[in-house]
Parts: sequence; structure tokens; C-alpha cells
Amino acid sequence: MKHDEPELIQVLEDFRRRFDVPAVGAAIVDSGGVVSCEVAGERRRGEAARVTVDDQWHIGSCGKAITALLYARLVETGHTSWGATVADLLPDLAQRINPEWSTATIDDLLVCRAGMRANLGLRDMKAAWIDERPLDDQRTLAAVEAMSRSPRRPGSFRYSNLSYVVTGAAIDRVAGESFERAIQRHVLDPLGITSFGFGAPSDIWGHRPRVQLSGTVIGRGAPADPQDPRSDNPVVLNPAGRFHLNLRDWATLQRVFLVPGILLQPASVERLLAVPTTAGRGMAMGWAPTKSPEIAPYGQQGSNTMWAATALMNPDRTRTAMVVTNDGRTRVLLTQAQLAQVLLEGSP
Repeated sequence: MKHDEPELIQVLEDFRRRFDVPAVGAAIVDSGGVVSCEVAGERRRGEAARVTVDDQWHIGSCGKAITALLYARLVETGHTSWGATVADLLPDLAQRINPEWSTATIDDLLVCRAGMRANLGLRDMKAAWIDERPLDDQRTLAAVEAMSRSPRRPGSFRYSNLSYVVTGAAIDRVAGESFERAIQRHVLDPLGITSFGFGAPSDIWGHRPRVQLSGTVIGRGAPADPQDPRSDNPVVLNPAGRFHLNLRDWATLQRVFLVPGILLQPASVERLLAVPTTAGRGMAMGWAPTKSPEIAPYGQQGSNTMWAATALMNPDRTRTAMVVTNDGRTRVLLTQAQLAQVLLEGSP
């Protein structure tokens, strides 16, 4: 691994100054391992402490691909199956959910085509931040609430964090242990990943936007204390994207998609990356088509409005570029993708 790539360091410093982010990191990984990994900037805006390559970064909804990967592992280890319905996965909730959900499958949930609402309601979000019940109980109640009413246009794509919360509730059951323990046992331990955790990391601070209007996050805001529960989404949303880890460990997870056989069989990787062929926009299982398929047909982006993360994979699945910042402004998220594309193409 190269920690002293002068060209990459310079590119990151230029990015940081141009877009006024406290810190930025990037990694490039190929089928052989990490090609380059570097970081630049401050752990907290205006303070002297600098980020290091060992620091953890929040990756937001890029974590959805990891949740889907976990489910694929559980299929391969005989705990469950593809095409399993909500009725199969949540049999104890049959009397508490609308029967119209009974035929929705895990595949529908993971590609956001089950008819699920996008998020918890505002009242439920506020309650979730102070909920101290066990996480599997919280996910069960969120699943019941989400499916107590009829699906909304099942079969059509609607990006949904709730779909992944319900997936987490399913994993609690099929794994025979909590989602959090299952991801450790079936994904992190086999890959030797040690920096993974949930919620805001402790060393690098995310930075809040000044204004959030209609989904657009603008304005350079204040740092968010990781001890504050509102420095991230409520814990019930773990499966939807409350993960942090360092860049090297994220690169290790990305190699699972580049080198079938490391953790998953080729057929599982193909399923995770397949976008449904029905008309209209859509996503695969945590991955999504990009606007530049000739350069990067597969992409991930995530933000909790205080952090931003991007990963792009090239067409022959031999190389992935990742960019992270502790600043979640919409402008930063968009320009991250441009930087990741440059790195993916091999320059610098």
C-alpha cells in the first residue's frame, strides 16, 4: 500500500481547499488489493488534529451494499434463501401486518421495489433517537409500523431506508442472532475487518449543514459531536447505513465485488449487482447505475447530511475508487463522484 503518493495527496489537498471541506480521504482498490490510500485535512474544522489513514469514516447509505452482502452470505451458509417472502422471513408478525405484504420478497426489499415508504415518519424518527429498547425489538416494531398499511405501488422503484430496516429485522430472525452480531460473524471476522462500527466515529467529527431544503443540504455548518445521538440517524436505521470504518477496511469489503470467491460465490455477486430490467430508474442491491456507464457502471453514494461517501466500480469490475469527506453538503457529494471517476480512470 502506498501512503505517500504525492499526486493523490495533492489532488486531495486541492479538493479540500476548493470545496472547503474539513477533511477528505480516497482509496483505490483492484483485484490484487489496495493500490493507493491517502487522507488530507482536519478531524474537526478549525482544529490542529489531522486525519490519518487509520481513522474511521461514516459511509452512509453505501452501507446498504454491506447489508445485502450479509444476506447473500446467509443464503450461502444455508440460513435462508433468495426469493423468500415477508411471510417466510417474518412469520411471527403475520397477524400484525397487512396481508398484502405477504408476497413481497427479500429481493424486492433489497432493490427497493416492495412498495415500502422511504423513511420513518418525523414523529417516529424523534422517538427513535431516545428509544432504549433492544435493537431487534426496535426493528420489529418499525417493520410492523411500516407494513401495517398497504404497499405503495409495489414493483415500482422507490428508494427506501425502511426496506433495509425490514431486511435487518428479517436477518435478526434467519441468523438466529441480531443483525449487528450477524454482520460481525459472517462478514467482518472472515475478512479480518477490525475498524467497523455503528454510528458516528469517535475521532473524526462530521459537520452539519447550515440549511436543508427539500433534500438539498447547503451551507458550511458546525461540527457534530459524536457523543450527541443526533450526530447520526437513530440506531434502528443501522442496516440502512449507520456504518463507519477506515478506508483500508472499506477497500477490503469492495474487493468482495471485484474478486468472487473471496467471501461470496460468483452467482451471489452477480445477483447483488443486477439491476431489475423493468422500465424506469432503479438500483441493484446497494449499488446503482451511474450516468457514465462507460467509465463506472456501478456506483454507491451515502450521506447522513454530516458525512459523504462515494464508491465507483469500472465496467470490467477490476477496480474501485472510494472518496469520503466529513462534510455532507449536496455539492460535496456531487463533486466526490467526479473525483472518484478521475481516480477510477487512473489519473492521478
